[in-house]
Amino acid sequence: MERSTWVCARAIVLTVMALFLLPLQAQAERNWEFSVGAFGGKAFNSNEDVKFNFGQGSGFTTGTAYGVNLNDSPTFGAKVTAWYLPRQYKWQPQIGLELDYTKFTADLNPQTAGASGTSLTPGFELGSVAFTTPQDISVNVLAANLLFRYPIWATPELPQGRFYPYIGAGLGVQRAHLSVPMVSHQETSYSPAIQGMVGLKFF
Repeated sequence: MERSTWVCARAIVLTVMALFLLPLQAQAERNWEFSVGAFGGKAFNSNEDVKFNFGQGSGFTTGTAYGVNLNDSPTFGAKVTAWYLPRQYKWQPQIGLELDYTKFTADLNPQTAGASGTSLTPGFELGSVAFTTPQDISVNVLAANLLFRYPIWATPELPQGRFYPYIGAGLGVQRAHLSVPMVSHQETSYSPAIQGMVGLKFF
């Protein structure tokens, strides 16, 4: 008897909770818009200055190679976005929060670059550095973004607008992995990442 009473009471509590949460869920659905997406494009990598330490017997301790060319590559990623829809004023933009992941490569092919360095022998200067082996560099970026969009051309079917421009900025972490297959060398580093974005979405 006690067990059946407990089961009945539990069922009543769950029913009441469901009736209470359904309006909240409906309200949340009216106030928020959620989306999951994938994207792709091309990463245009700039020339970079590369700092390094020389090994023993080189005559130099540290050096910097200038304008090292990193290859452009395809890029792809995925993102989860949430937009807060209510606006108190017509001119007010909608605010969005987004988490995105991006991956691309920045491989280094054999090349010679101008350089400078600290010499162990007075009077000697480092003038150039030759990269003789291909180096594979993969980059992964995970960032949280703050977005702003402005709905334009709203209709009853599309109350949030037929198209809207948006801008945003984000902070995250970047993971770069260096691999030199010819000498079986690998190295991984982490650094802060900052990104900006601007675009136009339409339906």
